[in-house]
Amino acid sequence: MEFIKLILSDGLGLPSGEDFVNKVFPNIWAFLVQLIAFIIMAVIVVKFAYKPVKNFLNKRREYIANNLKEAEDKNLEATKNVEESIASLNSSKKEAIKIIQDAQKEAEVQRDKMFEETKAQIQEKRLQAQEDIKKEQEKAIKQVHDEVVSLAYQATKSILGREVNEEDDKKLVDEFVDDLIEKR
Repeated sequence: MEFIKLILSDGLGLPSGEDFVNKVFPNIWAFLVQLIAFIIMAVIVVKFAYKPVKNFLNKRREYIANNLKEAEDKNLEATKNVEESIASLNSSKKEAIKIIQDAQKEAEVQRDKMFEETKAQIQEKRLQAQEDIKKEQEKAIKQVHDEVVSLAYQATKSILGREVNEEDDKKLVDEFVDDLIEKR
C-alpha cells in the first residue's frame, strides 16, 4: 500500500476519464501529421537510401558471383593445363627414352659396322702380308736360284776348264735346282 501512496503522491496517479481517453486515443490531427511525415520519410528513405543500397548490394552480389565463376573457370583451366603438362611431360619422357634407345641401337650398329670394317681391314692386310711374303719368297728363291746357277756355271767352267754351252748349262742347273726345291 505504501507503494500506491507513493505513486499517487508523485503525480503518477491514475488518469481521469477524459485524460484516460486522450492518452489512449491521441489527437487525430497530430496522428495524421505524424503519419504523413512518416510516409514522406519512408519514401525519402526508400528513394535515397534503400534503392541505392539495394542496387549496391545487387552489384556486389553480381561481382562476387562473377568472381566465383571466373575463379572456377580459372581453376578448371589450371587443372586442364596441369593435365596437359603432365601428358606433355609423359610424352616427352617417352620420346626421350625412345631417342636414347634409338641412339643406343645406332651406336651398336655403328660399333658392329666398325668392327666388321676393322675385321675386313685386318683380313685384307693379312692377305696383303701373305702375298708380300709369297712374293718375297719367290724373289728370294729366284735370287738363290740365280746365285746357284751362277755358282754352278762357274763351278762347271772351272771343273771342265772350258766354257760349256750356256743353254745346256742353264738347263742342267735348272733341273738340279728344281730337284732341290721338290725335295724340300
